[in-house]
Amino acid sequence: MRLIPTTLLAGLTLLVSAATPEAPTFTTTEAMQKETRATAILLEKLHISKKEMSNVDMDSVLRTFCEKLDPNKIYFNAKEVDDFVNRYGKTLDLYLQRGNLTPAFEIYQQFHKKVQTRTESALAALDQPIELNQPGVFPIDRRKAPWPATEDDVADLWQKRIRMDMLSELLGEDRTNEPKSSHKETGIPTITPEKIKESIARLKKRYDKSRTYLQYDQYEVEELFLNAYTNQYDPHSTFFSQQSLEEFEIAMRNSLVGIGATLQDEDGYCTIKEILPGGPLDLSRQVKAGDKIISVGQGSDGEMEEIIGMRLTKAIGRIRGKQNTFVKLLIESGSGGGRKTVLLKRDQIKLVGQLASARCFEVPNGNNTVMLGVIDLPAFYGKNPDGSGSSPTKDIEELIEKLKALGMKALIMDLRKNGGGLLNEAVDISGLFIPKGSIVQVRDGQGRSEDYRDEDEKVAWDGPLIVLTSKLSASASEIFTGAMHDHRRAIIVGDATTHGKGSVQNIIELARFDKQLKSAVKVTIQKWYAPSGSSIQLKGVPADIIVPSVFSVLPVAEADLDRPLPWDSVTPTLTKPDEGDWLKAKLSDELIATLTKNSTRRQAELPEFTTLNHNIEWTKMRQNRKEIPLSLDQRKQERQDDLTFREQVKKELLAYSKNAFKAKDVKLNAVLEQEKKDGPESTAKARRTGRITEPLEDDDWPEYDIQLQEAVRIAADWTAELSKKPLASSQPAPADPKSR
Repeated sequence: MRLIPTTLLAGLTLLVSAATPEAPTFTTTEAMQKETRATAILLEKLHISKKEMSNVDMDSVLRTFCEKLDPNKIYFNAKEVDDFVNRYGKTLDLYLQRGNLTPAFEIYQQFHKKVQTRTESALAALDQPIELNQPGVFPIDRRKAPWPATEDDVADLWQKRIRMDMLSELLGEDRTNEPKSSHKETGIPTITPEKIKESIARLKKRYDKSRTYLQYDQYEVEELFLNAYTNQYDPHSTFFSQQSLEEFEIAMRNSLVGIGATLQDEDGYCTIKEILPGGPLDLSRQVKAGDKIISVGQGSDGEMEEIIGMRLTKAIGRIRGKQNTFVKLLIESGSGGGRKTVLLKRDQIKLVGQLASARCFEVPNGNNTVMLGVIDLPAFYGKNPDGSGSSPTKDIEELIEKLKALGMKALIMDLRKNGGGLLNEAVDISGLFIPKGSIVQVRDGQGRSEDYRDEDEKVAWDGPLIVLTSKLSASASEIFTGAMHDHRRAIIVGDATTHGKGSVQNIIELARFDKQLKSAVKVTIQKWYAPSGSSIQLKGVPADIIVPSVFSVLPVAEADLDRPLPWDSVTPTLTKPDEGDWLKAKLSDELIATLTKNSTRRQAELPEFTTLNHNIEWTKMRQNRKEIPLSLDQRKQERQDDLTFREQVKKELLAYSKNAFKAKDVKLNAVLEQEKKDGPESTAKARRTGRITEPLEDDDWPEYDIQLQEAVRIAADWTAELSKKPLASSQPAPADPKSR
């Protein structure tokens, strides 16, 4: 094999624009003046904190604005940021009161100049030799790092960034286009002179485009600046420009024709934050949350356009398109894998993918078999304003009746993927499991409280109930889980606690005050509390029995956001759970202790938990890693270690899956009707019940869900306790794949 020199020689030169665009000169328009003043007034008057402008740290507003312009802190240096603070900090409140955005526009003008200068320097650096095996590291997350102290520090940071980007290009080849023979054994692309030249060309193109992408329109600078102010109150209060408000309304109507994903900007990368059930991306099963979209092509044969550094609104515009058209995405794994091309057909989100679904598990219990039900609820969806659509409360009630007909002895509500939804549905679904009572309290900034209650005595299920949660279970999921916890109606199983979002936002369109304004302000106006009076904010709902997932070590909770609202408590609306004769499966501390003991023993003994713990430790190690090596050899070894670990986990899960509990799907009538029209395959791909996509997974991951399997065992233990039969935990443990 011919060795490739590790010194990167200049083999390709691109033309650099002869003229650098002039920095724009923006002035505050009359509409912007009104929007700025309205934003400040609405936050003062309506935000739950009742914080006055005089108590807002104006220095922090300016620093936050600089971070929004330069999140990776690679353009400004510390002295420049300090100069902005010293120049405007003492009088910024007066600017805001008058609706004057001059400080924002002047800071942006300086940022524009810095982008042009740094881009020219980066393009020139790519024409110089770059040693790819020099020692060194680059910070993974520059957002929490300090600003570089001097211009020399900025230059040094860029030199390292160029090396990092170069290595990422070389090692992140699109595996679908790469000849299999080139890295069949290792999964790592072969580095050739041609690939080095191609990587230089792509980087030059990316850097050249970045200065265009970072040329903000006037309304975008206004929005960034006003959000630097609103975010001093809490992370969910936001100013929406006309353009952003239109995007938000489209998303809320779920009428967006696209790939079915929530996207966000992370360090200049268009990153997939959430995959919507039933959407094209979900049905493809080739992409997961945390992956990055590198390039976008229109149609199956369209030229790929790189979108790294492109503003999110513009990137979304390229991904979105007419229904039934194709979009091609170059995806980079968020867990350290390579790249691959995914072809998707744009479509409306399939309703069937959002509906509740169920399975019935057959679990050996001594000489008998116990039937256990699992209902997966991906969101607290609801009917459309015209009455069409589906109610999750009715859907869950239907599934419970079908599961009972199959002999269900215990029920698991799986909310691990559920990020929330409609408050009224959370209240109504809670009512399916209790005869009457408080579900959630809502309190505003004036101290006024409202108790949302279930007043329907009908109970759909009075047997053992487990709520399976994760750190991703948020909002309405936490309302339901908190109610079940406080009513002593269910055992909570999963991560140590749920997400911890206990606040309510209201969108106030500024047209209410001035018909000429098309913008809006989203203000946090209320907090909600479990029936016990404990705020869900920050702390979430604790698990009775901890069965951790990899999300337990990821920064995905409310507490991981900047300036979250604090935890507090109010007077309880539930002082004693209803333990009437209606309930067939009463909870006690003794019962929970017994079930916890059994689960703890299994987690110590069963080999699948060794696999799970290794997965969690791998994720934690990757998450806690502060720096990335800048040596080609080190990066290759790191990639190889990741691939080897991933393959080992897959092998182990595949072995465990052979011993998984038998299960059959239980389908809603609406799903059965859909299948009559389009065939069973039309809904099969949309049903990924009981699985949650984790950072390590790829597109051929084995279908074995360790958390769900353990929740089923806990449910079987509970039924055994009720019937005084031997516990299901005595069943043989799955074989250790390492002994095979």
